Amino acid sequence: MSLPPFPKKIEGIIFTEIIPQFLPEVNPKKLVELGAIIRKKGRTQIYEPLTDSLRKIQWVKLVGLKAIAIEKEIADKMEPNILVMNPLGQTAHALCVTDCLVHTKSALDSMAVFLTSLLNLDAEGGDRDFKKDRFRKLIAEKDLMFKHQMRRLRDWFKQLQEIRDEWIHRSSIRCRLIHGPSKVGVLPIPKKVMLSYDEQIKLAITEKNFWSTKSFVEYQYSNLLTLFLAIVERCIQIERRDLIEPIPIPADAEKELVMFPTRLTENMTVNKMTVKFPKSMVDW
Repeated sequence: MSLPPFPKKIEGIIFTEIIPQFLPEVNPKKLVELGAIIRKKGRTQIYEPLTDSLRKIQWVKLVGLKAIAIEKEIADKMEPNILVMNPLGQTAHALCVTDCLVHTKSALDSMAVFLTSLLNLDAEGGDRDFKKDRFRKLIAEKDLMFKHQMRRLRDWFKQLQEIRDEWIHRSSIRCRLIHGPSKVGVLPIPKKVMLSYDEQIKLAITEKNFWSTKSFVEYQYSNLLTLFLAIVERCIQIERRDLIEPIPIPADAEKELVMFPTRLTENMTVNKMTVKFPKSMVDW
């Protein structure tokens, strides 16, 4: 992706230009408003884990898009009566799907740490985990809006942990390259991760037994994003409550958001900026 040429003189060593619309699902005005309020109130430190969770959400999206792009590249090379073998592609796909899951759980952990501080919960260390009934109960007792989210996402929290534990601690993702008709793509992801490999290979290649790469990525990402956006919205409401007067937000303040900061060690005049996105991003 290439942006239109723009003259910009850069002096110094820090270049902080926003990458446009990488996460259009997140309203930048909301982030700017929340950031302005907490800076005014001197509460930026407790919000650091929430900022970290947003960074990890970006990683989830990037590796998810890469997994989708890898699968599409392999599928595009398939022709009748030709057996396609792509060990590097299959390995890269497996790593990206695994990373998608790992960073999803990591982003959730950052949100859990943040909510513990925000709501002053009686939890520390490994007890700050959405998969644990007690932790969700503590959150629900403190805030009705979060109570709704804890109930709605309860099964997903536990399912996510189950898949992560199986792939990371006991086994690994096992994706077979499918030649022939398939409603779940050429690299379907098993839903029944607790089954042995021998049991998995006997399963019919159907939507009941497998995710397509796209459906797997979108399912994890949409749940993760839903919780993050709910937290941001609720935080704005909470932090506004004791403001003496509204905090003015410049109309173009979101332009100052930096998702991928770059450090320059020389002065330069920039005539053009290029941004590389996965090909599948246009279909996200």
